[in-house]
Amino acid sequence: MKNGNGAIQITLKDTNTGVESNSLGNGPLTAYATVKNDLGVAVANQLVTFTLSSNIALLAPASGTALTDVNGVASVGIQSAGIGSGALEVEASVKLATTAVTAKVAFAVSAAASAAPAAINFLKAVPSDSSIVIKGAGGSGRTEVAIVTFSVVDNKNVGLANKVVNFSTTSSQPVTLVDSSATTGSDGTVSVALNSGIDPTTVRVIATVAGTTISTLSDTVTVTTGQPVQTAFSLSVEKRYVEGGDFDNQPNKIFIRMADKFGGAVADGTQVVFTSTGGAIVGTGGARCLTLQGTCFVTWFSQLPRPASGVSTVTATSSSSTDLLSGSTSFVVSKSYARVYESATPTKRTPPVASGPTIVRDFSVSCAPQTVKIEIVDSNNNPLPEGTTVGSGTGTNATLSVSPSTVEYNGAEVVGSSGGSIHSVVVTPVGCDVLGSKTISGQINLSIKTPLGVTVPHSISLGSFKSL
Repeated sequence: MKNGNGAIQITLKDTNTGVESNSLGNGPLTAYATVKNDLGVAVANQLVTFTLSSNIALLAPASGTALTDVNGVASVGIQSAGIGSGALEVEASVKLATTAVTAKVAFAVSAAASAAPAAINFLKAVPSDSSIVIKGAGGSGRTEVAIVTFSVVDNKNVGLANKVVNFSTTSSQPVTLVDSSATTGSDGTVSVALNSGIDPTTVRVIATVAGTTISTLSDTVTVTTGQPVQTAFSLSVEKRYVEGGDFDNQPNKIFIRMADKFGGAVADGTQVVFTSTGGAIVGTGGARCLTLQGTCFVTWFSQLPRPASGVSTVTATSSSSTDLLSGSTSFVVSKSYARVYESATPTKRTPPVASGPTIVRDFSVSCAPQTVKIEIVDSNNNPLPEGTTVGSGTGTNATLSVSPSTVEYNGAEVVGSSGGSIHSVVVTPVGCDVLGSKTISGQINLSIKTPLGVTVPHSISLGSFKSL
């Protein structure tokens, strides 16, 4: 390269023969850099620095520096690093006056023509997850062909060109190698295509350098059906009680998992479409999602319409090459304002004993704590949102504790207007003594707070009782 202060030019030659060469294979190369000033006159005693663009070759000396001689020429040796083959560049740089002048030339590192194979290595398989589908099941995101690549190298780990490699497989099920043998390219690599058969299986490709016992195995390639089946079409939700009855834009994730008839995850990119009886669904490009490793999800948001029962049902559909698949799941779109009933039994109010603003307990003859069973529902007679807390509020001469202290899904089938959550409330009078001479009264609030912060107090009266 030339600038206003001078120029530098690089030439590569075979060190052994002195013939110009851009191939580092049969022997080392020598890089010659010729430096001239702006008048075209060779410049002696100039420091030239050589660098390489890759570590597959080495400079000698390792510093990569040399001084120009009386002819303006500086030289360094280049040899293979023995860690691979490929193309790279050598750059020479010199400072003339105050300006750096550089030049580059490309060359290739390859094995010597006479080099013998020392090993064959498995490099990669495409697809990267080494998974293909059975013959006839290919489609979007599903392939029936795997490309398996190997590399033949010499004892310096440099790729060997023009070496014949024979292929076979380990599978007991029918799979097809497109070629039984192939020849390595200039970088020593060779590839073979593996086509799936009609049955699921696992297979490894055996690669052997022809005329030798040098061989290796590929990683395992898995052949699956890739097609979902109804028996492995599994739908679930993040929450069963969502606080969306009184508020818009409250999310709930809907998950789908799919597998083939052998339990293998369906191919990536399998499409699932969703519909809902209430609210709205947001997914990938609409109310849908595309599987990754057998699963994907969409997000349901609360909004109109809201089913009168307070229950929203989401249906997911997909298809295989022969069947339409579907599944449904339901969850409560809970309202936020609690109604409290005193329960006649430990499990349900049948019928309700009392409802309204106050539950009354009598401590006039005993100061022992009393347990009240309550049921908490919304205005649709459904559970309040998951995560709603139930605890003690303000009170006078009384304390209380609640178990369970939160509303959680109980595992029951979701059916509209089927009741709420059951809680045990232990009420204890404070300062109570049946032998006391004074009469005091007690009252305490049961505090019910939803995840969105809606709080509804419910009063429990302890009536009048004796105190010292």
